[in-house]
Order: sequence, then C-alpha cells, then structure tokens
Amino acid sequence: MKTQKGFKLTALLLVFCMCFLLLTSCSGGKKPLTIWVGIESVDFYAEMMDEYVEMYLQKTGKAFPHEISVQGVDTASAAAKVLDDLDAGADIFTVAHDNLGKLTAGASAIAPVKSQALLSQIKGDNPQTFLDVINMTVQGTEYTFGIPYIGQSLVLMYNSKYLSVEDVKTWEGIWEVAKKNNMQSMSLMGDDGYNNSFLVLASSAKTGLMPAKIYEGGKLDKCDFTSDEVISIMQWGQRFFTDPNGGKMPTDSGWEIELRDEISLSLIGGAWKYKAAQAALGENLKIAILPSFTLTQEDVKGTSVEPNSVYRSGTFADCKVFVMKKGSEKAEYLEDILLYLSSKEIQEKSFIECANLPAYKNAITEFASMQSDNLDTALAARQLEMFNYGIPQPFGYSTTHNFYYYSKGGPDLVKEILENRDNLFTSAEAIKNQLKMIENIWKTGERSN
Repeated sequence: MKTQKGFKLTALLLVFCMCFLLLTSCSGGKKPLTIWVGIESVDFYAEMMDEYVEMYLQKTGKAFPHEISVQGVDTASAAAKVLDDLDAGADIFTVAHDNLGKLTAGASAIAPVKSQALLSQIKGDNPQTFLDVINMTVQGTEYTFGIPYIGQSLVLMYNSKYLSVEDVKTWEGIWEVAKKNNMQSMSLMGDDGYNNSFLVLASSAKTGLMPAKIYEGGKLDKCDFTSDEVISIMQWGQRFFTDPNGGKMPTDSGWEIELRDEISLSLIGGAWKYKAAQAALGENLKIAILPSFTLTQEDVKGTSVEPNSVYRSGTFADCKVFVMKKGSEKAEYLEDILLYLSSKEIQEKSFIECANLPAYKNAITEFASMQSDNLDTALAARQLEMFNYGIPQPFGYSTTHNFYYYSKGGPDLVKEILENRDNLFTSAEAIKNQLKMIENIWKTGERSN
C-alpha cells in the first residue's frame, strides 16, 4: 500500500509540474508591452500610459489588449542592452540620437516609423537640427527611426553672490571678477570631447557660422579644424586656461567642491548635474547661456583673423529619442503610443513633472509652464537658447564617427593646446600642426596619414 500511495503521489507531482510548465510557457506569450525611459521619469510615463489606456478604451470601446510596463533604464546603456539581447529589449526604448547608427548597422535592431500621422508630427514639431539626425539609411533606403521628445545642451551655472547678469554675458566679465576675488573663472565638468566642447564648437557672433566642421553630411572626411579662426580661438583658450584666474580643467577636488568652497565662480555643465550644482551653491545658483569672448591682438597673432572679433561659446545640442524594437509582437500598437508620448502636450507635462527639456521647437514661446520665474524654467530656457549656438552630435551615422571623435585621443590633444603642455604650443604654427593631428583622428582614427 505504501508503494502504491508513493506511486500516486509521484504521479500527481508530475502532473502538477507539467501543468506548471505549460502555464509558464503560455504566459511567456503574454509578456507586457515594455517601455524603457530614463530612471528619473518612470513614474511620470507610467502615469501617462495609464491615461493612454483609459483613452484607448473610450476611443475604441475595448480594453487595451496588453499589460504595459514602464521601466527605468540608463539612457546611455539602453542601446547596448538591446544589441546584446534583442529579445530581452523593450518594445519602445529611449536612446540619445547618436546611438541610431549602431542600432541600424547591419541587421537593424529597430523599426522605422511608417505611420503618416507620426511622421507628420515629427516633421511639424521638431527643429531642423533634430530632423537632420533622426533618419538613417538601411539597404539604400532612408527611413525615420528616432522620435525626438527630450532635448539637452550645455549651459553656464554660476555663483550670483559674485557674478551679475551683465558679468556672465562674456568670459572677460567673469574673468575680471575672478581676478578681483582671486578665484577661478570656471570649472569644467569634464575634459572629454563633450563637456570640453565650448571652444571647439564656438561660432562667430558676426556671421553665426562655426569654424569647426565635424562630419558634415555624415561623411567621415568632411572635417575641417585647421582654419585661422580655429587657431585664434585656441590661442584665446590657451590664454584663458593658463591664467590662474581663468578656466580650469577638472581637478582632484572636483567641481562640486570648487563651487561650494568658492574656488570657482561658474561651471559649464548639463542639466543632469543641475541638482548637484544646486546643492553646492544653494540660493546663489543662477543659470545663463555660455558666454561670448573677444579675440585680442595676442589671440590672432600669426593668423588672418581681425582682432576684436567676437565668438560665442558653443555646445552639442542633442535630442533623446524614442525608438521601436524591430520585430516586436506589439508592433501594431507602438506608433500610436509614440504619437501620444512624443506630443507637445505630454512634453510640456514631462517638463513640469520631471524637468525634462522639451524637444518641441516652439516650447519656449508656447508652453505656459516656461513663462514662470524660477530656476527650473531658467535651466530649460537657457538650454533652448543654446540650441542657437550648437549642433547635434554628428556621430549617429555609424559607430566609427563616435569612436574616432571621442576615443582616439582627439580630446587629449585639444587639452594639450589649451594648457600649453610642456610649453610646446606657443605659436600659431605649432597649434595648427596639433589641429591637423586632431582633424586626421576625426577622419581616420590615426594622428597622421
């Protein structure tokens, strides 16, 4: 009897396990529709999707057929996660626009936008600079892959205890106050090719043109970084960075301490460090666009550039975009969701709730929330103003562009000029030779041919 009971128990357990496995495998086909956004925005977009589901019911008379899961993922790593395991990737996820090249290389991991309603909204709502970087060519045909919904650029965060609104209009104004108080004019957030781009991307106040040319039209060989204008800008930068009261590259102490302890008057930084700057300066924190600077006779020496020429500090003015996983089982629902999530109405709500800078081209004039007089609004407004003096990172066309610009030594060579390493860059000719190496790195990944 014991043997028979044991046999029945074993049989029941086997049946239970088989049922469990069957249920598990069946539920695998009912995975939720997954959306990845920045960690700081999860609650907001989860709430927006709850509203979308309710609107879907009212519009169709039917319940939305899938559970929706909004998850927080570091934007910088989202593309790599998808490329590592496409099946595990979200149906909709957020990337910086310059990741589109790697996501569409070879067998594309993302799907193009086909909905005419969504394409029309993208075209109507975004500045041309964003429209220029969200299309990729796959197998000879150009498609729109990115749906912009957040923007970002570098701005000046400064200590209003010492600096006035008038002071921060020019680097010379900040520099003068720094000399009077024996402080540093500015700290850099980083010496990489992004955070230290304000001189590389500087533009003429007279013409609005940027002397540096970086991958124009997405072409690797369309780079120019050796003009007399660039040389003069670098000579101004060297004078600024070698002066004890001028700009300073990142130090061991860190920019937070330099601001907090009143060692530095200002910081070139992005919105992602806004809270840290607020913690360092408290009520003295103010935000401005990056200042202009004027070339002196010393700065134009050895070039054809006229002294007293004025240039505006530049920035990479970028967008974060939604993309759709290629082959998603929920593909028929994704574009309508994105039409909603990237709409100007949701972008304004995202700004109010999460301080996300809208990508919408008329946000600064049309959004009532941007008319408020507070620091969050100032941060957004100044970033949008910097879009007039910046370009989107032109690296999304392929993985090569990004790698050559950032990772093959170019930023270090710029830093050597600005700090006049070993006193090697005291002439226009020496600087030009270094600029030739930087330009060649951008084009080929090598310092010389």
